[in-house]
Amino acid sequence: MPSSIRLLTFDAAGTLVRPWPSVGAVYGSTARRFGISVKDSEVDERFYHAFGKAQTNLKITQGEEKEFWRHVVCEVFRPFADDVNLNPLFEELWALFARGDHWRLAEGAKDTLSELKSRGYELAVLSNNDSRLRNVLDDLGVSPLFDEIFISSELGCEKPDPEIFRSVERTMRKSPDEILHLGDSHSRDFEGARKAGWSALLYGSPRLEEAQIQAFPELLELLP
Repeated sequence: MPSSIRLLTFDAAGTLVRPWPSVGAVYGSTARRFGISVKDSEVDERFYHAFGKAQTNLKITQGEEKEFWRHVVCEVFRPFADDVNLNPLFEELWALFARGDHWRLAEGAKDTLSELKSRGYELAVLSNNDSRLRNVLDDLGVSPLFDEIFISSELGCEKPDPEIFRSVERTMRKSPDEILHLGDSHSRDFEGARKAGWSALLYGSPRLEEAQIQAFPELLELLP
């Protein structure tokens, strides 16, 4: 890693945190309580399809954050709902994922972040998420480790849009060569950061890049 790095930014969902035990498990069990008969595996598959499709629709992504998720939930359950009103189910799911109960930190993340902070690095979250993320990070006990939390729905742009990276630079008063971003999306995190002039590491499996880690503690070997 370049010796000029002073600020480390981290993607949230899929990198720093993950749904627990899974989106399908939480959505499925909640739906059944509302009288919708559905398998967790079906819900999980439909969720990632609906979520991915919604992310490419500017009309949806540029609207209110809660309406984005209402659209996704309705798309997931529409084939199974018959005459069931999906709004109460949506409100329940919205509230469930606003708490830390259904999220888990990546293994070794908290200790790694603490050590990096002790080494003098500034830390920030940079996430294509909504404002519920703040409460989730509070519940998981990691908010104090971050100097700033940048959330796309609050900024009005999202990765890989160069403007979201520029927003971080302006707020943190850093130049591109002083920032390293870690995230699990090749297009949004890895390529987005690199096109903005930042250093970048891809997170997770399978290995797609030489500049990639599969566990948070590996950062301590790369950053002095």
